[in-house]
Amino acid sequence: MSKKIVITVLVLFIAISSFAQSSINDYKYVVVPLQFDFLKGKDTYRTSTLLRYLFKKEGFEVYFDEEELPKELFNDRCLALYADVIKLSGLLRNKVQIELKDCRGSQVLLSQEGSTKIKEYNKAYPVAIKEAFKSIEFLQYKYNPSDYVGSKAKVISKVESIKEDNKEAEQAKAEVERLKKEVENLKKQKALADAKTKEEAEKKSSEIKQKEKQKMEVTKTETLESSKPKNLSDVLYAQPLDNGFQLVDASPKVVMVIIKTAAPNVYTVKGKDAIVFREGDIWFYSENDTKKALNIKF
Repeated sequence: MSKKIVITVLVLFIAISSFAQSSINDYKYVVVPLQFDFLKGKDTYRTSTLLRYLFKKEGFEVYFDEEELPKELFNDRCLALYADVIKLSGLLRNKVQIELKDCRGSQVLLSQEGSTKIKEYNKAYPVAIKEAFKSIEFLQYKYNPSDYVGSKAKVISKVESIKEDNKEAEQAKAEVERLKKEVENLKKQKALADAKTKEEAEKKSSEIKQKEKQKMEVTKTETLESSKPKNLSDVLYAQPLDNGFQLVDASPKVVMVIIKTAAPNVYTVKGKDAIVFREGDIWFYSENDTKKALNIKF
């Protein structure tokens, strides 16, 4: 029974190793962080330098995450694996694992545990990292350019481009909607302003007409008042004749003789090209486009 278990475990290990080997062989580069999460400070205990050395020894092109990358990798980050050292909990031992992820953060490989009983961290972590790295050495890395990695990078780039285009399209749509609302608000404001201007213009026009009407009434009243005789000496007394009246003043002196016409309250003036007529309660004398009021007592 135990023999079967050993064989099964061995088969699984070989299969997993074969898969991991196939995966890491697709990648040319490894990027190593200058600082791991479980350590304080950059390259503490020379852990980053050690991991870089180990990957270079296996044939990878290795760069720190903070140094200048080659143009090929700078343009396509999916051509690299991204290394990390994970500290595992342990009471009596310092234990770590080495993890490799792709550009999307998916795990490509997780090494075996590397552990040591050494307590001093400056000695313990380098020893544990070297032990964990043995499972990566076992894979015997050999770079084999893969269309899959390139195609995957292109697909990811295309997806990101589509996402960006969609985002820009949504932003443009939102901007169009905002501008539409702004135009509608401006139209409403203009309509309100035009209505207010029209109302004010009509009000002003009405006020002007009212003032003109009042002015005309005052002028008419003033004209009538000024046309009235100012004193009793202006009074003319009508003395009846067969065909009209003679008008005499207080002297008595005949001022004029007025002759009846076919029109009521309209008389011609004898010896002159003039007429006397009544308009309302006032009598007027009109001659050569000149008009003046008369105070006639009948």
